[in-house]
Amino acid sequence: MADRDKKPVGIRSTRNGMVVGTPSLSWAGSMRKTLWFFAFFFLTAYTLTPVTPVEAAFQENLWGARPAALGGAFTAVSDDANAPAYNPAGVALLTQSELTFMYARLYSGVNFYAGQNDTSRLGLGFFSFVPRIADGAYGSYAFSWTNFVASNLYREDSFSFSAADSYQFESFGNKPILSYGGNLKMLRRSFSTDSRTDTDPVFSGGRSSTALTGDVGLLLQPHFRLFPGLRIGFAGQNLNEPNIGLDNTDRVPARYSLGVAYRHSAFPLFNPAVEVSRRNGRTLLAGSWEAWVAPDVLALRLGGNADELGGGIGYQFDLFTRLKMKVDYALIWPLNVQGTNGSHRVSITTSF
Repeated sequence: MADRDKKPVGIRSTRNGMVVGTPSLSWAGSMRKTLWFFAFFFLTAYTLTPVTPVEAAFQENLWGARPAALGGAFTAVSDDANAPAYNPAGVALLTQSELTFMYARLYSGVNFYAGQNDTSRLGLGFFSFVPRIADGAYGSYAFSWTNFVASNLYREDSFSFSAADSYQFESFGNKPILSYGGNLKMLRRSFSTDSRTDTDPVFSGGRSSTALTGDVGLLLQPHFRLFPGLRIGFAGQNLNEPNIGLDNTDRVPARYSLGVAYRHSAFPLFNPAVEVSRRNGRTLLAGSWEAWVAPDVLALRLGGNADELGGGIGYQFDLFTRLKMKVDYALIWPLNVQGTNGSHRVSITTSF
């Protein structure tokens, strides 16, 4: 894209996604305002958000330990290899190659049964690779995979190719940056059957189905003088609402999200985010706080929405001269599932 080489160095960081610049925001004042804001947010989120059933197929999940600890409020953050699962525009923010892998065990302590004797475990897998293209001359790209498994019962896989780029508006005094991107996805789901279900007419045409769909995303960094680290993000997922049914129509609902976040290197403890999303007729609010208690090394995270509360930590270190490692952990506490010890997620990420 034209003018890519004119972007000032230091606007983006692959380590914590903070915008580098001269602060003009009072730290104490911003902290007081943010605490009041989040108190109001969580009160309204749990009183105004209706709890209604959602579709079982490819419903949104908290991919990646870092976004999960933030309660899913990641649309306006999306500054690492988790971006394809939330806002593909964020792929353009990375200036290094990054690879991440996550595994999650869902609802530990709860027993699920498949048939008379078999038990079933619920798990999530997530992989994403964002290769660095020389100087970003041809945009930014990513390859990702998401997986949900109920062992002995059911499996979902999503394979995604992401493309993104960004443009800086030089004619504006604050030189805002708009990043934009999209995903092309293949969805596949399959069922496990046994002698009692093999003859079920539902599976007369097969036990698996596939469909193609797409996502789009925007991420704006307006660079306001008063709030230099402000970000505004928008994402639309599963835009064509693909049919993933076997013998009957079963469409994956589209999901739209709008988020606001703040990231600035001068305030490592001040990284709030809030977003609103809508899927299948339901509106969901999410909010989060990320604090780098040891900048570029150790992060503490909190987040939540009307369905679950999240928290976690992140640790970053240099493995070799040009190879950085990140280990993230998240504990998710569902508010509508009883008898569980929560869901645990661990991500390992390398940047090079």
